[in-house]
Amino acid sequence: MFLAVDENGIQITAAEAVKNRKYFCSVCAAPVTFKSGSIKLPHFSHHRILDCIRYMYKRESARHLEAKHDLYLKIRGIAPLAMEYYLPEIEQIPDLLVDDELALEIQFSIIPASLIAERSSGYHSLGMEVIWLLDEASIRMDNGMCIPTQFQFSTAYRRSLFTYNTKTKKMHRIILHLHHGCGRWSFTKTEVSAEALLERKEVPAPRKVQLTEHEVGRMIHREKQQKSVLNPTLSFMYHLGVDAKNMPRHLCWSIEAERWILNPPLEWKLFLYHHIEKGTFDMEAFGHFIRMRIVQGSPPKQKVLSELLHGYYMLYNSQ
Repeated sequence: MFLAVDENGIQITAAEAVKNRKYFCSVCAAPVTFKSGSIKLPHFSHHRILDCIRYMYKRESARHLEAKHDLYLKIRGIAPLAMEYYLPEIEQIPDLLVDDELALEIQFSIIPASLIAERSSGYHSLGMEVIWLLDEASIRMDNGMCIPTQFQFSTAYRRSLFTYNTKTKKMHRIILHLHHGCGRWSFTKTEVSAEALLERKEVPAPRKVQLTEHEVGRMIHREKQQKSVLNPTLSFMYHLGVDAKNMPRHLCWSIEAERWILNPPLEWKLFLYHHIEKGTFDMEAFGHFIRMRIVQGSPPKQKVLSELLHGYYMLYNSQ
């Protein structure tokens, strides 16, 4: 950490600290040690890592410390800024807190998506927004598509992932447009300045995209690889008498509402097509069938279900 208090209760930054003085954690008041060497930036460290609540949920690597320090220098002349500010109401400490309304969290290590959602909800409960900055090198790209992990996707803010490059010290915004199946997303990647990051611009919601025959074939191939007789995609295809070559075209699209669900683009549309054709559609069963993705700030499931049904209706009537 970069902040501590001295024996007089005055807040001191690591850049101002000197060795052989007594310093204390501003959160738990436990003694901390000032460290300054050739590997890590100057920082304070607890004598026992379990002494403080700040270490109940994260430990900071050298890369994390350097990124936090660099972002602090980039932002401090632009907006009111606090580093490592303890929020007692939610027992959380954002890496940086901008103007008491935006938390910036550097998250290079992998943690459960549920933990991202929980911490994000904490900030939201205080009327704050949060941007999670991921390690740019960890984002997988392939043939013009972005393939985020569930952990990475859980950090999405305004349809975007935000990354920090520890080598170039640059930030990027990766706007995830639509799901093309198999976890592959069309995207736009742009470099963002500190000013642009703080502006938090919205991006227009994409409407829909037609999936290619190759993308449809890839999804079906993946389902076949699971070798399960209970596979819903293959089961619905069998009962409907369709395959990759004669798949109804209204099923071969991806829409915005799919951003919030784990079901593949074909799977949930085949569910609706099958049950509507058979006259057995049941809203409660549809709700159980849809698996929600864990994403900070995601809408209620009922809203997502309504948007999926509306989207399917529009696709069906446009064929």
